[in-house]
Amino acid sequence: MSNKIWMCKIGECDEGLLPDGADAPMRQAVRKAYKEITGRDAVFCFSGWGAELDEYEQIVVGKKRGRG
Repeated sequence: MSNKIWMCKIGECDEGLLPDGADAPMRQAVRKAYKEITGRDAVFCFSGWGAELDEYEQIVVGKKRGRG
């Protein structure tokens, strides 16, 4: 059996638009969807508004010119 981990980055949002506790509703929605899909509670959920895009992701969303 192979274990899988789901990852998501979503954005962007001006930091000033985020109310206090802005992580909680999104984290709860992901945990709920995880349980509905797998039938199990998640063992962990690392999330938050501090993520960054890697170089490839920046190219995909047009924030950086591709090299080549």
